[in-house]
Amino acid sequence: MKKLLLKLKLIDFLQTELEIPQSTFANRLKETVDEGNSSFLDMFSSKKEYRGYVNSDGFKIKPKRKFFDSNISMAQASGVFIQKDKLLFINTEINGFNNLMIPYYIFCIIIYTSIVFAILSAEKINGNAQEFVFPFILFHSLFMLGMPYIMMRKSITKLKHELEREFFYLTKERI
Repeated sequence: MKKLLLKLKLIDFLQTELEIPQSTFANRLKETVDEGNSSFLDMFSSKKEYRGYVNSDGFKIKPKRKFFDSNISMAQASGVFIQKDKLLFINTEINGFNNLMIPYYIFCIIIYTSIVFAILSAEKINGNAQEFVFPFILFHSLFMLGMPYIMMRKSITKLKHELEREFFYLTKERI
């Protein structure tokens, strides 16, 4: 499954190198993350940007939903911290695929294949209407299967950009 997601570019990697002690960075990252799993009520909770888990060895986070935000982020980031001398290396894997999409895609494929077989097996539908219905169904199926894919790809690039900024910001001294 992971190989397929890599080929579809629904998994991306981010490697960051920072000059900060591992424990300091983990504590600062923990301050920006609400503990626990993501839920619908995230938008009414604290003003922290992420929800997930952070410990001294790594993290697993995802962006929290915001009130009136039309960009639904499906991406989730998990990473490990590796300290070498004064440098902290953060290896992050960003996964944009949600397992809840599997039943959606299976359902869409079953529905659209049954519609196509019904159209092809019908002798005639109101004269030449069959010639116009088939391209419409094909276009509609590409749209219904392609839009979630595009949204998942977009959420990966957005989260990758946000994490790069957040990691850099966390290295700065606070006044």
